[in-house]
Amino acid sequence: MTAPREAILVVTWRWALALLWAAASPALAQTPAGGPPPSGTRDDGGYVHELLPDLGHIGAQVGFRSGFCINPYEAGRGPCGGGFVALPLARALGGRLSYELQIDLARSRGGAFTVTNPLAYIANLAAGVPPAAAALGPPGAPFPVQREVRTELRMLRVSPFGLRFTFSSGRVPRLRPYLTLGPDIVVVLTQQEPVRDEITDPLAGAAFDGPLIGGLAAPSPELADLGLPSGQGNLRAGVHGAGGLELRLSSRVSANVEYAFTAIEGAHGGQHAVAAVLGFHW
Repeated sequence: MTAPREAILVVTWRWALALLWAAASPALAQTPAGGPPPSGTRDDGGYVHELLPDLGHIGAQVGFRSGFCINPYEAGRGPCGGGFVALPLARALGGRLSYELQIDLARSRGGAFTVTNPLAYIANLAAGVPPAAAALGPPGAPFPVQREVRTELRMLRVSPFGLRFTFSSGRVPRLRPYLTLGPDIVVVLTQQEPVRDEITDPLAGAAFDGPLIGGLAAPSPELADLGLPSGQGNLRAGVHGAGGLELRLSSRVSANVEYAFTAIEGAHGGQHAVAAVLGFHW
């Protein structure tokens, strides 16, 4: 009886091996015909692909701007610059809507104008000068009440919740316009610098001939020696709007030119800015 059992076992193993080979053959036959599928970072002619399902680009951007600003408060013109991050939200109206965070800094120095310094008037009265002469200043009083000064301004603008609309979505042309809009938090710091020194007394000159805080008096020399920042400043609310034109240099880099206007609470006028922008896309 052992011979038939051995024959049955041999036949059974042969059938099992045949079934395994039949199951494995299709999988072994399906070898890759070429390389991996093209990534979404491809550049087809004059277009760049962005947003899902093209996973190579999601349409996000970080950029750095540098330009020239005309500032409010009669603070003149000066350099300004900063950066932004734009993250895509949705495709809408034939374009792309993105959330945008902006941070910018501006600095300028205005033209000369005249301010009245009530502290100098009080100092003249304390020196024993009659009120009429104290109000006129030198030569009838030791301290000038009216001074020619220039405003030096530093302004920080932060837009935490802005929106950017870029015309065209999906396949992106080399040249495309965009618009931005958003609320701002503006930090304004100013000080007034006298056009000329007018006080001969060294101690009094340190108070009235240095950079004036609020157009009144300079900080103490000890604080100035420490390098402690000084000036008149406050927080203001604002809103900005901008328009620009983006030139795509490659699938990852763009160069933009942009104009922006920022309206600031309490300012008689706003900030005008023209800037060049270097953008990086992913």
